[in-house]
Amino acid sequence: MKKKKIIEYLIVITAGLLFFALLNIMMVVAAPPQWTDTHFGAWTAFHRGFRFSGFDQFTYIIISMWRPLYTHLRHPLLAYMIWPLTEINEYLKDTYKINCAIYVLAAAWTMISTLSWVLMYKILRRIVEMTFMESLLLTLMLYSFAYVMLATFVPDHMILSMTVTLATLYLAGKAWKQNKSPNILWMLLLYFIGTGISTTNAAKLWLIDTAAVWRGRCLWTVLKRGLLYVIPTLLIAWLYFYEERTAVVEENKYQARIAAKAIAKDSVEYQKKKEKGEQRVAARTGKQLVDNPLFEWTDYTIPMVPSLVENIFGEGFQLHRDHLLGDANIAGGRPIIVKYDAWYNYLFEAMILLLLIAGIAAGWRERFMWICLMPFLFDMVIHIGLRFALTDVYIMTAHWAYVIPVATAYLMRKVRQRRTVHKALLLTVSILTIYLLSWNLSLLYSHLFLT
Repeated sequence: MKKKKIIEYLIVITAGLLFFALLNIMMVVAAPPQWTDTHFGAWTAFHRGFRFSGFDQFTYIIISMWRPLYTHLRHPLLAYMIWPLTEINEYLKDTYKINCAIYVLAAAWTMISTLSWVLMYKILRRIVEMTFMESLLLTLMLYSFAYVMLATFVPDHMILSMTVTLATLYLAGKAWKQNKSPNILWMLLLYFIGTGISTTNAAKLWLIDTAAVWRGRCLWTVLKRGLLYVIPTLLIAWLYFYEERTAVVEENKYQARIAAKAIAKDSVEYQKKKEKGEQRVAARTGKQLVDNPLFEWTDYTIPMVPSLVENIFGEGFQLHRDHLLGDANIAGGRPIIVKYDAWYNYLFEAMILLLLIAGIAAGWRERFMWICLMPFLFDMVIHIGLRFALTDVYIMTAHWAYVIPVATAYLMRKVRQRRTVHKALLLTVSILTIYLLSWNLSLLYSHLFLT
């Protein structure tokens, strides 16, 4: 039995490793020459040369030259988590005389993506109790979604957040299966890491733990456990204020020196660029729900129904051919709402939604289904209710899309005794997965190599 399990996981790990290695190799091969040329400044090479939807190029820049570029209020420790990759790149740069940032990130993201792949598989196989082939198929379905796939090789934090969330779900689900509470030390550690990556992860990871612990216990018992989360929260807050007084001060001085050089070179051109930047910020912040930095990326002017159809449950799963991977945050980059040019795109979108809704209904009485729904519902509240990041909301898909294969797994379990229905459902999921892989990979190839 042990040997069989080892072979099973070797197959799963190898499949994931090959899949993500190929995606990251594709990204590296398509990279323009200036990304590795040390004669180009990192900001010049990546900020001007990287255009991949709304994903940030900051990770490439930080690996190329240490700078705490992420917004500390939203990503308090993220730059410091990337710092070890900077040190590796410095060694490789000295050895090979080229900027190896894209290679370093490709290697790191391949390993982290494979870890997330294994965690998703283990959730389906060990907690939801699906068969080997069903678990592998549903795991592949998750990574066939456009912006889950993209998260595994583009330079941003989404794959990190996704991996931490899946690890938390796995530990919570494992404890639930054993009729125990999740190990609090592991949960606090994952909370610290996840919140350091992105502050919105704090609420989601706490909700997972709370949903796993709440087994008919009194409210006070659950709240007492919740109070323990104050410890990592205060530690992150202290680190945030420490960074603001050290690294951020140094970064501001660095930017001031760069600005002074630009003014000395051409003060008129510098002023024009500065005014354009201020106008973009004013246009964005003028649409905020609340005048606060935490709500900077909220926008109440974006129509909700088209955003749901074309972006949240559209672009997040199937890329649009028009304005392919354009950035909606830059002038002329991409309209916020883009429609599909073929009817069958909406058919496949409807299939994904039906699997989600039917799966939630099938797993309605399952505690683990509710554990998985907690962070998903939180994301829907901030994106749909608060209108957070609606300009390019699809780039957040990796934060919550895991709920679809989990829901589909519960639907498969529900109809397992009805063999004809079960086979039809397996066929439907297989067709959907093959379609999404072929559609999204062909468009990715077109974007990387043919444009």
